[in-house]
Amino acid sequence: MSEGINNQYDFFKKVNLDEEGNLGVSLIGGGVTTEDVHGYYGLLSGFYFGGSATETIIEEAEINTWVDVELVVDASGLFDNRPTSMKEAQSIGHDNDGSTGNPIVFKLEGLDIKGFANFRASMSFEPEEDEGQLESRLLFNRHSGTSPSSDFSIEEVSLSMQNGADIDYVTEPMLSFFVGDTIDTNGAGDAGKCRFQIKSNVSGIIKLRGLTWYINK
Repeated sequence: MSEGINNQYDFFKKVNLDEEGNLGVSLIGGGVTTEDVHGYYGLLSGFYFGGSATETIIEEAEINTWVDVELVVDASGLFDNRPTSMKEAQSIGHDNDGSTGNPIVFKLEGLDIKGFANFRASMSFEPEEDEGQLESRLLFNRHSGTSPSSDFSIEEVSLSMQNGADIDYVTEPMLSFFVGDTIDTNGAGDAGKCRFQIKSNVSGIIKLRGLTWYINK
C-alpha cells in the first residue's frame, strides 16, 4: 500500500478516534456514533495501487467547455465510509462507471439540510500550450419539486499554467457545500446528486487520480 494511502488512513483515524482511542463509539451520547455523524466516500484510480491515473483528453473542440472527467476505479479503490443514514438509503453511493459518457455521479440521499461536505479531486493536467488555465466545478442536480429546478454549480480556478507545455501540473481542488433544501433528501430515490467537471482554455490531458467526498450529517 502506498504512502499516500497510509497517510489518508492516518488522517481518517485521527478525526474518528474517541478519547479512549476507539473508532465508531458514542461521542455525543444517546447511542450516536461517529458513523452516524460523519464519514467519507473515496473513489481511487490505479494511480494509488501501482498503476496509472485515468486520462481524459481535452480536444480543441472542447476548449472553454465544461467536460465530464473519466475515472476507472481500481478494484481496491472504493472506500465507502458514508454516514449510516446514507448507507441505509443507498447501498452504493454513486451512479455510473466513470467511462466516456457515464461520469461518476455522487448521491446525496440520506442527508438533510443540517448536512455539509467537502469534496476533493486529485489530478494533474498536461497542457498542449503554455499559459493555460484550468477550472473545476461540482455540478448539482436538484431533487424533484424545486423552484428553480435547473442544475447549479460551485466553481473555482484550479490551475494557472505558466511554466511551459507538455508537462504535468498537479492540483487537488477542494470544494465545500452545504445540503440546501433543493438537494436534501425529498423521499426515497429523490435527493440531490453531484458530479465533477473541468474546463480548460487549452487542449491537453486530464489525469484523474481520485475523487473523495468528506461528509458531515
